[in-house]
Parts: sequence; C-alpha cells; structure tokens
Amino acid sequence: MKKIYEIGKILTGKFIDRPNRFITEVELNQQIELCHIHDSGRIKELLFKDNLVGVKKATNLEKRKTSYDFVSARTPEGDEDVLLNSAYHRYISENLLNDFEISPFGKVDTIRAEVKNGESRLDFLLTKDSEKIWIEVKGVSLVENKTAKFPDAPSTRAQKHLKELIKIKEAGERAAVVLLIFRDCNSFRPKFETDPKFCELFYLAIEKGVEIYPLQFRLENGNIYFIDKKIDILSQISLDKF
Repeated sequence: MKKIYEIGKILTGKFIDRPNRFITEVELNQQIELCHIHDSGRIKELLFKDNLVGVKKATNLEKRKTSYDFVSARTPEGDEDVLLNSAYHRYISENLLNDFEISPFGKVDTIRAEVKNGESRLDFLLTKDSEKIWIEVKGVSLVENKTAKFPDAPSTRAQKHLKELIKIKEAGERAAVVLLIFRDCNSFRPKFETDPKFCELFYLAIEKGVEIYPLQFRLENGNIYFIDKKIDILSQISLDKF
C-alpha cells in the first residue's frame, strides 16, 4: 500500500437524503448540514439513510451555499470508506502518473492535463520517447460480488471519450483508459445493464488496441493509497452468464 494523495481531516456523519444531484443532507454533530456532492452517479448502494459518510469542511465559504464537501460513504459491510468525490480524481491520477514506479506507463517525458483532441478534452496527454499517449480517467465506486462496474447510470460523455480514444488509436497514437477503483475488487466489467452502448464501445476499444488499466485505491485516515493488485477485465464471452 503506497500513499498517493492526502485529503486531510474527514468528519464522520450520517447520510440523511440527497434532494438533488449536487446536494446531500448529512447529520453532523446532531445538526443537519447541506453538503456539496461532486459525483453525478446514482450511488444508491452507498447513499442510504443513516449510513456513515465522510465530509470535509469547505474553505471558500464566501463563494458557495454549502459549508461542507461530501467525501465518502461506508460500505454496507462496514469494512471500507469509498471515495465519492470526483474532484479528487485529477490530483490522484496526476500523482500516480508522476510516480514512475507505479504508473502503468512507467517513466515519461511530459505530462499535460486537460488537452483537447477532436471533439473531446481528454484528461491527460503524456509524451514518452517522442510518442504521444492520450489518457482518459474514470472513477469507479460500484462493486458487486468483488466485480467493479462502470457506469452506474447511462453516460453519453463516457461513450464520447471512448469514441475519441478509438479514433486516436486508429490514427497511430497510443490511447488509454485509467480506471480508479475505490473499493476492493478482483475484476472489472462495464455495466451493460445501465449503459449497453458504453459496454459495446468498451470492448471495441480493447479490440482496436486502446489500453485499459483498472487500478485499486483505498481511502484510509484521510489519505488515498494505491494498492498493487492485479484486477482482471472480464471478457465479453464471460458476460454471457449474466
């Protein structure tokens, strides 16, 4: 386990409700506080009444309506706190890519974030020995029976990114998806039940040579740790049993 990012002090409260996609109500110190949630997923398996959740006091209070940011939620089994704040994904992935010992791309020459390509703005562009590597990062919090799944709701944005990566690969440059998985798992598959188009594009991307890297992380004591663990990608054939 290797520390990759420090979130800082996280306060524990109880989840009450999610009145809209941006706001959660959390009981903290016997008061109901409104918290901004930076995750558009449904996350119903973690956001249920009275579940233990983590929040962080906001710093730019004069510019916002909520005093806290929603950070995490406890698993139903009570054994993990799962990161649910996608605002941290950029920093986690950037630190990962800058750590050449654990980055799936090894030592690179340059790392640029938020670079436009075609109709999309992709998360990272790396250069390595004069070769370009285009990367899109996706955070994964849904795990069922030790299998991580994405997305938990239809995502035209995720579909668009896969299409762009396929075009990049067909043009002769490297393209990759980095999956930041924040709950213990042994395998990954696209959740075709909620987004069959993403599932189709995911396996097409693999067929075309887009690199897929499912990586395991853990939130513990306000820190994000990288777990060096092999996570299998389930093949389309193995999905027939579902």
